[in-house]
Amino acid sequence: MPITQRDSFPDILRGFALFGIAMVNIQFFSISTFSGAESLDLTQPESAGAAFVVFALFQAKFYLLFSFLFGYSAHYVLRGQKSNRRRWIARSVGLVLLGLIHLTFFFHGDILFLYGFFALLLTLLYFRKEKTLKVWAWVIYLITAVLFVAISLLVSLAELVLASKGKTFPSQEPVEFLDVALSSGGFFEIATARFEFWLMAAGPAFLLQGSLVFVAFIVGVLVSRRGGLGASLKPELMKKFAIWGLTLGLALQLLAGYIFLTNEQAESYSLTLYLVATALNFLTAPLMSAGLVGGLWLLSQKIKLSLLSAAGRHSLSIYLGQSLVFSSLFSAWGFGLFQELSLLSVVLIAAATWLALALLAQLNLRFRTRGPMEALLTNFSRLFERK
Repeated sequence: MPITQRDSFPDILRGFALFGIAMVNIQFFSISTFSGAESLDLTQPESAGAAFVVFALFQAKFYLLFSFLFGYSAHYVLRGQKSNRRRWIARSVGLVLLGLIHLTFFFHGDILFLYGFFALLLTLLYFRKEKTLKVWAWVIYLITAVLFVAISLLVSLAELVLASKGKTFPSQEPVEFLDVALSSGGFFEIATARFEFWLMAAGPAFLLQGSLVFVAFIVGVLVSRRGGLGASLKPELMKKFAIWGLTLGLALQLLAGYIFLTNEQAESYSLTLYLVATALNFLTAPLMSAGLVGGLWLLSQKIKLSLLSAAGRHSLSIYLGQSLVFSSLFSAWGFGLFQELSLLSVVLIAAATWLALALLAQLNLRFRTRGPMEALLTNFSRLFERK
């Protein structure tokens, strides 16, 4: 599909997604690098309330929305022409390289490496027929769902067997070496620990996040083929998205949050219930994400969301900027606030950081057309274009 001008709504969505990503990510910078808010005493009302909000309203929904928009943005680069694959591949490699730098020096929960890797895989499917793309999306989603259910059932069976013998799962000590490094280590000591942590967690991340990220990529490609997120959007469709996503989708997410929180507060913790809450959270997240798309579109028809749009046009710069701010605040080489603040405090810091960076992005657009990291990635990819 030829691209004549930039659609504003995808930028609004992207800016909104960055806010949600900051709200989720900050707990792994500030509370616990392995388990985030789950490491806290969630019987305390303030921590419990903040953890519930983050789990039910933010976790899984916004990174899927961001992933969908990444797949959607492929048509801005590829433009329906196979001759542009070289530039797309270069861009994907650039993301992999940026991801390696980011995950080593700033955040072990990096998504850029994941995006770059799956963007390379997307190259193999992008020019396939729409039916083929739909089949791949459904197959990957269903396999992921089956794996979640199977793991939950196996763990439940194991808990029942152990309970019949008066035993429980052996308690597992959390991975603490990165926490220790963040609390007292220097910049390169923390970087070494962070990379070691990422190597350990990369497999589960690719399984848990990667499969759904790739499905979201494919859905983004399909939407771009259907006319995109521009003027051709149908108000009736957006209303349906908003109604179903912000009723049924929200209800399912609140249920997942309730199961998660009550299990955390129970005297006898159940790994089965945790997996059920996580599975429900991740597998029904697309429904609520669709509701957010519909609701935000309806709002954008009444209000000019220029701040969100500016943030979306600086998505890479703001994503990396958030990590830079959080790492500086909580690492020992910075302000050393790791495990020093409440969950509510760090969530408010995340919101303030997003707002500050969004305002800077809005200011930058007065002088430039893109952010610094967007320009860097674009220039890198152009090095590999055929002359």
